[in-house]
Amino acid sequence: MTDVDWLNYSLSDFLMFGPEVFLRLFVRINQDFWPLQGIAVVIMLLIAGCVVRGDTLAKRAILLLLAAAWGWSGAGFLMDYYGPINSPATWFGWAFILQAALLTVAALVWPWDGSAAHSARRWQAGAGWLVMTALLPLLVVGQSGNWYAVALFGLTPDVTVAASVPCLLLLPRQVRWLFLLLPLLWCLFSVATLWTLGTRLMLILPAVTLAVTVVGFWFSPRPVQSRG
Repeated sequence: MTDVDWLNYSLSDFLMFGPEVFLRLFVRINQDFWPLQGIAVVIMLLIAGCVVRGDTLAKRAILLLLAAAWGWSGAGFLMDYYGPINSPATWFGWAFILQAALLTVAALVWPWDGSAAHSARRWQAGAGWLVMTALLPLLVVGQSGNWYAVALFGLTPDVTVAASVPCLLLLPRQVRWLFLLLPLLWCLFSVATLWTLGTRLMLILPAVTLAVTVVGFWFSPRPVQSRG
């Protein structure tokens, strides 16, 4: 029995699929879930509206809506579509469901204060988040050349994680790390996978999200108090 020389292996040796098969997953989930994509759009609009509102109830609602998105993308895309061709995706699927549970607990029990930024800043944040979350799915379209491959928030993990990280900055820094740990691990996994597949355009999203997540461990927003 000979020893295995792991140095002779590359990441591509551990992937049992190519970029065409991976991109086809996005088309399949959109075909299978149609017309439930409308629910994802509604969740996006509700989160943006809650960011604009900015009060305690709105903050709780944001976390509950994020929980729904994490649970949906974990149980759907990761476990039912991605997992059968890439076994670590199934483990991440369970982790996404756990993250959804943690977000739900935080939404229901965390003692939020009533602080909020000025009205103009909340509108800018809400609109900026909505535009970002609406445009990010087009990266997969650009990579595949197929509009049916659009990667919506709530259905697919990369966009769900990228859109969630700015919202998670609402959490106090002393507990935020618990909610940013999975985004950090997912982005590392996604960057490695997409780099190996050669899908460079799609690689932009988890790479930028990874950088924002790392900054998020130390960033402490200081909203200006306002009733407006």
